[in-house]
Formats: sequence, structure tokens, C-alpha cells
Amino acid sequence: MRKYILLMLVFILLLASYGAGFSTHYYLETTKSSVPEFRVFWEAWDILKEHFYGSLPDNRQMTHAAIRGVVSELGDPYTTFLEPQTRSLEKDELKGEFGGIGAWLEKTKDGRFVLTPLDGYPAQKAGIQAGDELIKVNGTPIKPEMTINEVLLLVRGPIGSYVTLVVRRGGEELTFKVKRERIETPSVEWKVVKPGIGYVKITTFTERTSREMKQAMRELKASGVSALILDLRGNPGGIVEAALEAGGFFIEKGVMFYERYKDGSEKAFKVKPSSERVTWPLVVLVDKNTASAAEILAGALQELKHAPLIGERTYGKGSVQFIYDLSDGSSLHVTAARWFTPNHREIEGNGLEPDIKVEPKEGVDVWMEEAIALLAK
Repeated sequence: MRKYILLMLVFILLLASYGAGFSTHYYLETTKSSVPEFRVFWEAWDILKEHFYGSLPDNRQMTHAAIRGVVSELGDPYTTFLEPQTRSLEKDELKGEFGGIGAWLEKTKDGRFVLTPLDGYPAQKAGIQAGDELIKVNGTPIKPEMTINEVLLLVRGPIGSYVTLVVRRGGEELTFKVKRERIETPSVEWKVVKPGIGYVKITTFTERTSREMKQAMRELKASGVSALILDLRGNPGGIVEAALEAGGFFIEKGVMFYERYKDGSEKAFKVKPSSERVTWPLVVLVDKNTASAAEILAGALQELKHAPLIGERTYGKGSVQFIYDLSDGSSLHVTAARWFTPNHREIEGNGLEPDIKVEPKEGVDVWMEEAIALLAK
């Protein structure tokens, strides 16, 4: 393991050298002399550069590939390396807003990229129609081998800037100049499902979640709600601080979760009650895709609020990834700790057992039926 950590540090230094302006040659010579175990890598690198019959990736691509190789050797699915483009999209998702045109982008099986504009957003206003095939963005051809993320990065940009799209509609090519606007991706949905019973669904935890939860609580209070269904089904997690803040809408005090590090030490994260905290009876909907920060919230509500979990055993993703942004815009997500519930149940690999199990039925939301029946009592 020390060997892999050493290699990782060398690669990070190599990446940093690009940002700082140092030459690759300097680091090559330094690592050759100071890290004997690394000699074979540089021997292979030099042989490829000198003898490979074909074009080699540039130094940056080679470095990224090497980092991916080291990370894969660690055998941890959550310790990952994200290249700059992917990291940029991840930041947008966690922020909950970005500069875009307001259209769904889908890649078909034959490699075409098809647009579906959203009502009232720039793409629709500019004249783009559902089914239009995107073939160019600002003069860059869209190729079948491209990924959705690569195309999204071309389309998105600073709010207020313009992007020129060429689409194919039927046998005709049409050009549209679209002004990018702030596109928000809400993380919370709410409504009244029965007189006196409210419903809140958190799809993921972002920077917007706490603000949206406040609005939800205020509107549900004004609607005469006195009991609540919290839906965490399909929630993959997100920003753990947002989950901690969400807990404050239901829990008055106590440790919401523990974070344990590899040296055995722990850090306790206490509840921060919200000014919109409610004391209503609460049930929580979970399924096999409720994961990570969503499991933290569900576990705390089950133990501190005594809110029953309805559904399936949760995913069991209780490891903590620290994100390290590197000098070229890429990032390392490194597993550095594990989460435990207030009663010290380990989430990783175990998940949370529901208080009331349900079996999915086609065409029927069994979760909601159970929740409404329980709250109606």
C-alpha cells in the first residue's frame, strides 16, 4: 500500500509541475534517482516515446491514464480520479445550477445526440424542437464517439454568453444562436398528498437543499399539514453538510452521525436545528438506491426522531470521500473515513434495515400507501 501511495504522490507532483511551469524532464530525472521502484515505469515511458509506431497521447493524457491505473489498483470503487471536464460537471450538479440552454440531451444507440427543449427555456425560445439532432456546437462537429459529458461541456458556459448550435431536422441543417441562462436543478419537491399529510422528496443533496427545505416547510405549514412523508428513494447522496442541515428540520438535538478515520479516531457531527423545524409525526421512504448522505439522514431520523423507515434495505454506502482538486482542474476522490449512525451502526456494506418492508408492485406505489395508512392512524 505504501508503494501505491508513493506512486500517487509522484503523479500528483507531476500534475502540479504542469501548473507551476516546471518541466517534465525535471521530475523525470528526480523520480528516477529518488524513487528506485519507479525506474521501470520511466523505462517503459521512454521506450514507448521512442519506438511506438503511431501517435502517442500527449503528456497530460498519459499522466491521467497513469493515475487511473494506480487508483484502480487500490480496489476501492469510491476512490476515483476525475478528469477536468467530468469534475466541472460534478461541481455543477452539486451547486444545483449552471449556465445552459434548457434542453435534455440524449445519445441514441447509433451515436446521434438528440435534443428535447424544456418549456420556457432558451432552447425552446430560439426555435429548437424535440428530436432535433445536434451536429455542431460553436463550429465543433459532434461525433458518435463523443460522450454526453463532452457534448454538455460544449453547450454549457457562462450565464449571458451565446452558443451557436447546428441541428439536423429531417434532411435540413438549421443554425440557432442561443443565449445561455441560469438553469437551476431543484433538489426538493413537495406537496400535500392528503388533508393534513405533506410529502417532501429530496432527490439529492446540493447547495440548494437547505434553502428549498425552508420553503417547503413554510408552504406545508401554511397548508395545514400536521404529518409528513419524507421520500429518500433513489437519493444517491451528495453534499453531506446539506444532509446534516436537512436533519435540523426534524431533529432538535444530538449527534446525527459519526465519522471514523483509519487511526480509529472519531468526529461527532451534531444536529443544527433549523428555524423551520417541525415536530410532526414523520415516516421516511427508502429503497435499495438510497445511499451515502441519504443513509446518514435516514439513520439519524430512525434513531433520534423515531421515524419509521418504510421500504427496502438501503444501499450501504457509508464511506467518506475527501475531494482534492488538482492543478489542471482534475480531482481525486479519496476514501478517508467511514460513517456511523448515532447508535454507532456502521452503514458501509450493511445499509439500513427498514422498520416496515414493502415489495414493489407494478403500477402501485406501495411505499406511499403504507406511509399514508400509518400516518392516518
